[in-house]
Amino acid sequence: MELLNNIINQFNFKKQCRDYNITLWQCPQFLFLIMGIIIIFSILLTNFVAQKFTEPGVVAMIVIVLTAVLMVINYIIVSSFERIAYSSKQKSEFISIMSHRLRSPLSSIRWQLDLLLNKLNNLSEEQENISLEEIKKQNERMIKVVNDLLELNLIEDRGLVLTPSSFSIKDLVEELVSLQRNNAEQNGVELFVSTSDQLPNVFADKTRIKNVIYRFIDNAIKYSVNGGKITVSLNKINNQVRCSVSDEGAGISEKEIKKVFTKFFRAREVLYYQTEGSGVGLYINKAVVELSGGKTGFNSIEGRGSTFWFTLPVASSQS
Repeated sequence: MELLNNIINQFNFKKQCRDYNITLWQCPQFLFLIMGIIIIFSILLTNFVAQKFTEPGVVAMIVIVLTAVLMVINYIIVSSFERIAYSSKQKSEFISIMSHRLRSPLSSIRWQLDLLLNKLNNLSEEQENISLEEIKKQNERMIKVVNDLLELNLIEDRGLVLTPSSFSIKDLVEELVSLQRNNAEQNGVELFVSTSDQLPNVFADKTRIKNVIYRFIDNAIKYSVNGGKITVSLNKINNQVRCSVSDEGAGISEKEIKKVFTKFFRAREVLYYQTEGSGVGLYINKAVVELSGGKTGFNSIEGRGSTFWFTLPVASSQS
């Protein structure tokens, strides 16, 4: 009975596709079955035509057509396995990146707690406050990593639900720039806002768009290690509002331009500048903006800086 159930499960392609989170025409088991059916059909058809017709040209033409079909299916199967292999590689990279991201704050928290527990009587009030502030900082880092992972999982499972509303993106940008100004100044960076007074409201999920803008500004500050300025610009283009974040930082090399906005991408400059990051921020930004009806893009020159931008639909009375 168990053997029969296993055989039945092997042909339950719908369940397999759901488990692997792929479409039916990407499922290797289903494609192998289709290929087997076509091979059997091609053999029978070739045999029938060979007996029915004496012209070798007709038989050769049928064989060529069937061979072409088999090659197409074979290509689809190989592509499916390549996607599986790529997913496996990304999983390994993901584990490595996340282990590193979580290990650092956890180690720091443990060290600070040991300091407080073992030397509490000898610590001054100022030292106690510094330790507690460091614990809070590292805890916030871990919360941010976990939130990014949860959002990434929702995007991958197509379960990200947006709650759009009409809001002023100008007010949102000015709020975020005000919050990030101290951080920018500590890195020797000047932070500016460039926008028109008559900018219309946008229609999107305010909380998630706030995170999108925050990530773009935060990345710009991280890679502006030699100072310079960062400008957040807002302008209306047709029925969209475009938000751009320009910096004068490290930039991105031409070899890596195609990888931007992919999962776990981190430019090679990160090894030199030692900036923090899990490599999922830009991927999340792109997904959120596109689900909101907008687009994302960037321009970058290595060593001279980058401009990342996104658009959102203008809010209307119908919205």
